[in-house]
Formats: sequence, C-alpha cells, structure tokens
Amino acid sequence: MARPRKRRWHWLLLVVPFAWCVAAIPLVNRIDYVFGSIPFLLVWMTAGVLIGSGAIGLVYAIDRRRGELDRV
Repeated sequence: MARPRKRRWHWLLLVVPFAWCVAAIPLVNRIDYVFGSIPFLLVWMTAGVLIGSGAIGLVYAIDRRRGELDRV
C-alpha cells in the first residue's frame, strides 16, 4: 500500500537565497554605502551566502526530523 505523500512546503525556503542573491542585485547595486572599506554589494553577497547556508540547513533539519532522508 502506498504511503500518503507528505507536503514539502518547507522546500520553498530554497527560493530565499535565489531571491536574495540574484533577484535583488539590481536594487542593491544602486547603494553607494561602504562598510568600513568593504563595498555594500560585497557585504550583501556575503550575507546571502550565510542566509543560503541557513536555508539549506533548515530544510535538511526538517527533512531529517520527518524521516524523509531515509527514503532515497
């Protein structure tokens, strides 16, 4: 008998890094702020890497808690 499919809405969290790093670049590129001696765009992209890693880790943790990693 087939198991009912669990909803995977948490996978939508993986859209956040894309929106952060790619979709917002035209808006962020206009900011002329300098954080110390580092341009704002570099600070923005570094924060995007951290947010992307956090989103992937959160999706992994949710999948692990639901037991979906055991099914390959």
